Amino acid sequence: MIKDVKRQRYQFDLAALQRLAAVNYAALLKVVAQMKQGGERLIKVGQHLHFRVAVLQRAPYTTDIRIKQQALNKQLPGLVEAELEVRLYHDAQLAEVTRSQHVQRLQPVYQQPNPAMHQSNEKFQVNKFLQEWLELIRERGLATEY
Repeated sequence: MIKDVKRQRYQFDLAALQRLAAVNYAALLKVVAQMKQGGERLIKVGQHLHFRVAVLQRAPYTTDIRIKQQALNKQLPGLVEAELEVRLYHDAQLAEVTRSQHVQRLQPVYQQPNPAMHQSNEKFQVNKFLQEWLELIRERGLATEY
């Protein structure tokens, strides 16, 4: 017998996103605390994977940074290097991914299906990716100043 599968609609969880943003803020603050606007930091994670962290803009209540993956072995077919822009809100102590893979203004929820093929919870997923990346550099990263 064939049953129709009823899809549950994604429910945006603001509290979970804010918890994630608070964790990311605390971790990112350690990475960019001593960096000035225009400064860069190279973080090596293993032999073939580096990340460049750059402070794009500093203001009294916010700091904008860019995190860009640099794979040293470019022979992997289909390799897409990650690139994120993150805004740190110092008054609220939150960090939010504002741009991911050249997609700006990530929406909290995307209707399914959509022409750009975004996941319904894409904003949460890219912020979760940032958290996992921060855990990786904390565990294995060796940072050098530029």
